[in-house]
Amino acid sequence: MLKKITIVFFAALSFISGNAQGQRIKSANFSFFTESQQEQYNPQLPQKTFALNSTDFVILSRKTKDAYALERYGKSMKPQWATPIDLLSQETVEAFAQQAQTALVITHRISIETSTQALYARTIDLATGKELQKKKLLEAPANSRKLVVSLSKDGSKLVTQHYLQKGDQLQGIQAIVYDGALNVLKERRYDFPVHTGGLTAQVQIDNHGSQYLTLLTENSMRLSVRRYNNQNNEIKVMEVMLGGAFNQEKVYVLDTKFQLEQDSTLYAAALVAEEKTGEYRSLKLVRFDYRTNNMRFAEEFLFTPAFLERIAKANNLSTTAHLEDIYLSDILVSKDGQLAVITEKKFLEAGPDGKYRAQDLLLFGYDEYLKPTWNSMIKKDQQAPAAEGFSGISYRTQLFGNRLQMLTLETLNGKTDLYTRSIHLLTGASEAPKATGLKLANNQQAAFAKDFTTWLDERTITAVYKPAKSSKGLRLSRITYKL
Repeated sequence: MLKKITIVFFAALSFISGNAQGQRIKSANFSFFTESQQEQYNPQLPQKTFALNSTDFVILSRKTKDAYALERYGKSMKPQWATPIDLLSQETVEAFAQQAQTALVITHRISIETSTQALYARTIDLATGKELQKKKLLEAPANSRKLVVSLSKDGSKLVTQHYLQKGDQLQGIQAIVYDGALNVLKERRYDFPVHTGGLTAQVQIDNHGSQYLTLLTENSMRLSVRRYNNQNNEIKVMEVMLGGAFNQEKVYVLDTKFQLEQDSTLYAAALVAEEKTGEYRSLKLVRFDYRTNNMRFAEEFLFTPAFLERIAKANNLSTTAHLEDIYLSDILVSKDGQLAVITEKKFLEAGPDGKYRAQDLLLFGYDEYLKPTWNSMIKKDQQAPAAEGFSGISYRTQLFGNRLQMLTLETLNGKTDLYTRSIHLLTGASEAPKATGLKLANNQQAAFAKDFTTWLDERTITAVYKPAKSSKGLRLSRITYKL
């Protein structure tokens, strides 16, 4: 089944560091207050920087325990304005997005006096930094499950969610849909089906305001996807069994990842395992297309002995490789439908001094018809103190056409730096990692903060890091690669 798929392994390339060639680096001093360990392990705000053009960007950072700041930087890398966002003692920042002319910051607040919790939104003018409005979006009892908000890709739509429970049973979600100006578009309730076993529910929203509810039921075996629009009460439902009995073997879902596109399609990837052994069995991929009311299934990618043998060879192992601690991390879709699914090995070492490790990436390429085209491995081995979590390791990606740009903090050939890789979605071909030339410190706990990294264009990135030879603390840089 796999013989028509191109197999490309990049393991050797990860030890060949390209020279940093022809880049311009503009920097400024920068500081931020370290987030909690839980926030660093599972960040609420995975992206704290948004591009405005090829030179300008806005950045949200925590400055004290009870205050954030939203700042705009320009060509000179000096703040054009800074807007403080003060928090109460029981208030946290839950979401951050860039809209067309404004930035949107959403906080979650608990009131001890009234025993309630609430979501608040603020909009800030991107040209001046002026706060335009502040509004309470949703309120619920404090003893309810924590209120949740989901934002569309362009920040123009959002949906607040209050999970409704009866005992330990999830019964539904009470939701309110808003536009970017914080006007109510729709109030509705998503009712859950009667079910046995656990239930996992997520709501995503697209730029048009349509909502997509994903439900994983029947002990993580059945996936249902419901699409709601704001014009009427029509609900479109598709569902598929991801687990169950296949070829007389019972399998279950270990991990799922969803990617919502703006053409009314939602992609779902799942890692499944064998019930008897607990071993990883395969990667499954499904496209739910609500334009045509059709589901398309990719050919199941089995982790066969031959596949594991190739991984073992790439890692210089004398025995067959054993997949463990593998998690789905990305589904990337180009405008013409080329697609890549990425998994990453991540774990916390045992023991009181155990470190967080982020290791090999497995990449699986598909064409616009979900036919598998190539798969590869990028070999890396990053580590960070437990107090830092994954805030500086793992990776960042950005897709430009069919070219995937990737940024990692690594030590290659004795040089600790940020390295860029370029991967083509059509073929899986990859260039050797190239050092940015920042020369990061390798003995600091906060050498790099990846949530402040973004691409201003295909050749320009931002980064917050600790230089190797500097007593000035952290630096915020804009790095532009010349053609």
